Amino acid sequence: MTTDAQPVKARRLRPTARAWGLAIAGAIVIALAELFGVSELRFFGIVLLALPLITLLLRLIARPKIEIDRAVYPTTAAAGDRIRVVAEVRNKSIFGLEATSYMDTVTGTDRKLVAGVLPPVASRLHRREGRRRRRIAYGLTRMRRGISQVGPLFLENVDGLGLTRRVIQVGEPVELEVWPHVHNVDRLDIPALRTGSEADVALGRSGDADDVVTREYRRSDALRRVHWRATARAGELRVRQEEHHAEVVAIVVLDTAPTARTDIDPGFELGVSVVASVLTRLHEIGYDTELLETVTDADPDAPPQDAVNLRTSASESLGRIMRHLMLVQPALQESPEELESLHARAASMGKGPLVFVTRTDRPVAEAAIDLAGYGDPAIAILCGPPSEDDAVVEDFVQAGWQVVRMNSAARDPWGSPRRYGQLGFGVRE
Repeated sequence: MTTDAQPVKARRLRPTARAWGLAIAGAIVIALAELFGVSELRFFGIVLLALPLITLLLRLIARPKIEIDRAVYPTTAAAGDRIRVVAEVRNKSIFGLEATSYMDTVTGTDRKLVAGVLPPVASRLHRREGRRRRRIAYGLTRMRRGISQVGPLFLENVDGLGLTRRVIQVGEPVELEVWPHVHNVDRLDIPALRTGSEADVALGRSGDADDVVTREYRRSDALRRVHWRATARAGELRVRQEEHHAEVVAIVVLDTAPTARTDIDPGFELGVSVVASVLTRLHEIGYDTELLETVTDADPDAPPQDAVNLRTSASESLGRIMRHLMLVQPALQESPEELESLHARAASMGKGPLVFVTRTDRPVAEAAIDLAGYGDPAIAILCGPPSEDDAVVEDFVQAGWQVVRMNSAARDPWGSPRRYGQLGFGVRE
């Protein structure tokens, strides 16, 4: 059962309200026994007073020793995915553990706790292995981009009489990487980002499959690109590596300008997913790629060698870039100087595909729109809530961009993108 309850903390053993009530009642009974001289009543009061104290002492001696093994599947997920958590709780004490409530803390989802009841766990002296351990399993949905944590587990340990209570922390948090969700960019209907490149066509026409360059299969590769003859020779999956883009660098620019929102910005989150998807496609069709950001919040006094290198060759894995995108957030303040350096960087890499991903809920800097001159083609993808004002789109189209507009408020933002430019200003369904 998932819950929105406040996060719990480990607490030492302490008497419950019931224990305090018994102790106070015992003291009152003893006082009345002394007042009226009734010895039987005195004995009853002593029992009431001693019971919480004896229980507390025994519980101090019989401390539970609980261990946990936790597994999260998968350890690297994509935003919006479902993950499964399986935890095995073992009792290493010679004393058994009563049935107890558990609370497993989680981050990166809509929920903060997963709670339930753990059946009794027998002592380590019990002959049946199954009684000495218990399993907790649950699923988490709608994971958010970033580094999430599962755990620690908290057990609310109460004795059978309800006189003492403690909250035990078991284990440490397990970190989970949640990468941006990669979608099929064919849904954007951008010719430059379609599969079926020149090298694939030439290979199909010539029929000579032995001269093609191959590389190892990566998780984002389409199965249609698997080169089966090379796979049979190598004993592992190999895919075609096109080299016709080797001298061209495809640039993808993410607008990281500040946002006015204090919570999660759907437009920015959609933009990060678009960037990850576009980079994956460009990588898939053989481009070297470089990810640039309009604002980086970098330390201006830091040496140049400390700058993050987001250039990836076609033969490298995109894992490093995906981890960067996993953590990227809108900048804290604008930086016109960084836009100038971004122009210089784009100009130094020749004229290849340039994809600019920005948001529609804020004005776009004119310097960013002027990046169109470095792209062949120049593609702008605008992410944000629906709007009747097409002024921003028109600015991009007049500057020479092919424009795709995506509705971040839609149930499926990838389901109905609107494309402008190239053939004139207007919507292409």
